[in-house]
Amino acid sequence: MPLAFRYPSITVPSGTGRRTIPGSATFNSDVRSAGVALNGFKLDYVNSDHHINFVEADTDIVGVNGRTVDFAVECDYADKNFDDSYQGYITVMVVADVA
Repeated sequence: MPLAFRYPSITVPSGTGRRTIPGSATFNSDVRSAGVALNGFKLDYVNSDHHINFVEADTDIVGVNGRTVDFAVECDYADKNFDDSYQGYITVMVVADVA
């Protein structure tokens, strides 16, 4: 069971509200199974200081097709009004059992 690792970073474009952003990681051989974990993130308001209501970052496997693992990251960064633009990045760790 050889394991391989990839660390893709997904850009969170400027905007408001909860977002789901797709990503993928490609390996050197076919993937038998895979998992994805949050490796790090940065979310920052585009404009001045705000009181934070909540921060959310999540990862999910969407599917495995040959050498490619498709995943999604979900994020939200909100103040009490839920109306301020934010941006940033989310880095994940994709672990794959490769052939």
